[in-house]
Amino acid sequence: MTCIAHASIPADNPEVVAKVLAEIMQGEATPFPPAGPSSWMAWSGDGEVELEIAPRGHVLACGPDEGYWTPQNQETRLSEAHLAICVARPAEEIIAIATRAGWPARACDRGGGLFQLSEVWVEGAFMLEFLDPAQTARYREVVTPENWKRFLQSMQNAEATAG
Repeated sequence: MTCIAHASIPADNPEVVAKVLAEIMQGEATPFPPAGPSSWMAWSGDGEVELEIAPRGHVLACGPDEGYWTPQNQETRLSEAHLAICVARPAEEIIAIATRAGWPARACDRGGGLFQLSEVWVEGAFMLEFLDPAQTARYREVVTPENWKRFLQSMQNAEATAG
């Protein structure tokens, strides 16, 4: 079986972020000492998803024996990374929990209606996409390697016709 075992994300307040994300995933939050004393983890209720939440600016560096966490000055709170997470909670509840935490959250259509998801901006800076059960089923139906290759081919055909 192929799966992502865990992912790490940055936060200004890792404990609060871990608790809110654990609520969305119907799980629990626990400390995560390997990334420093203020780092936390958010677990899904089924234990299948684990998010490590490190203080913003604590980055991973390649050490001589293994990677390690180290503070780094950063000029932006934004990130080039994001995650899409499938959860059992309905989209309306996901958005309500994020909004209660003070985070921007909204329902989104991706690909011009290809699939839907809840876009959640953790602390207004890091994007997580959550898919409820119906959205997950649709995503798994339409986002496949075969469909992606057809999409790329149609883009190439359109470019050739326009050029």
